[in-house]
Amino acid sequence: MTNEFTPKFDLADRVVLVTGASRGIGRACALACAGSGADMIVG
Repeated sequence: MTNEFTPKFDLADRVVLVTGASRGIGRACALACAGSGADMIVG
């Protein structure tokens, strides 16, 4: 399995809050932001 997400932005030293991150669009957003280096708060 390959990862199709290529970071196009750098979120290092940033904190991202994602609500509804257990499935669907919220999960995809959380994974994308984490993959770009963000510190995550999920709910």
